[in-house]
Amino acid sequence: MKILYCVTKSNWGGAQRHVFDLALSMKTRGHEVIAAVGGDGILKNRLEEAGIFTHSISSLGRDVSATKDAGSFRELYSIIKHHQPDILHLHSPKAAGLGAVAGRLLGVKKIVYTIHGWAFNEPRPLLERTLIAVFSWLTMLLCHEIILISEKELDQTRHFPAVAGKLHRIYLGVRPPTFMSIDGAKQFFAQKIGMAFADFNKKNIVGTIAELHRNKGLLDLIQAAKIIKNTHPNSLFIVAGEGEERKKLELLIEQAELSDIFKLVGYTEHANEYLKAFSIFTLPSHKEGLPYTILEAGCASLPVVSTVVGGIPEIITDMKSGILVQPKKPGELAHAITFLLEHPDERRAYGNALREKVLKDFSLEKMIEETERVYQS
Repeated sequence: MKILYCVTKSNWGGAQRHVFDLALSMKTRGHEVIAAVGGDGILKNRLEEAGIFTHSISSLGRDVSATKDAGSFRELYSIIKHHQPDILHLHSPKAAGLGAVAGRLLGVKKIVYTIHGWAFNEPRPLLERTLIAVFSWLTMLLCHEIILISEKELDQTRHFPAVAGKLHRIYLGVRPPTFMSIDGAKQFFAQKIGMAFADFNKKNIVGTIAELHRNKGLLDLIQAAKIIKNTHPNSLFIVAGEGEERKKLELLIEQAELSDIFKLVGYTEHANEYLKAFSIFTLPSHKEGLPYTILEAGCASLPVVSTVVGGIPEIITDMKSGILVQPKKPGELAHAITFLLEHPDERRAYGNALREKVLKDFSLEKMIEETERVYQS
């Protein structure tokens, strides 16, 4: 088959990671693979390094702009017309909306849309969420097959008229990363923040890998860190990732007098390889689909504290393979992290249980096989 993957942005978030894994795996299975991405970024570079021909659509982006969106549609239409793919696999709302219309006009045999978390689940005004839901429904009507990455969002999607027969739930899958040793990972982050390894090694590291975006709940983590600092001054918080909220978060860290224990280390190439530096992994998101970072933390046998949003409860069983808290509740978050800091036996048990769950239910091979069956159906 000839498969064209399209995603709105070329950064390195969950949707982009999914596109990369699919594209590389399908190429390995003998399919012809092409990609179209918004802008020039990490995803484009990695796809090209893997030998996958990639179009960059400079005007394609998340924000709504009539002029730019019209230009993006023309470019995408031209790309689809030129390559004439058997499968057009769309990721993220903007690329899906434009791509579904272009694909239908050009008679693409099969248009597949993977939904990486519904935007109408985000804290937005009612009118805005309603409009998003309507446009999402129209996009789904134009697609032949729709993939959801969690049971929760599959259940939500069943309420839309005339789409039930198109729906598939396919969990994200990971191949366990090659992890740096605990000492090697700690040395890496110690150097990143300018701390002597001997001092860093004495700390309890609460870490996360996340885009600096409001949906990730990092403001809640800052407030939780302020609570924890008073009772567990030996704790150190590390956030690996970059994004639009950096300046705001830096200001809040300074105002909370946490600059000594809360470190934003920026974008970190292959950050998952250094997970074993952490004592606890946390992801206090307000909105998620099914986060890769928790799956990889599980592969590293880390205990996880996260929120009950999206598909996260489908990965973590509360008080058995991690701790789940309500979003936007810094006090609950602080209490859960404190419990794990004070109970090392539970930390080990939760981390081991999560590893077993991830290896059993969230393998990359399983995800690829199930996706290929959707293509062939």
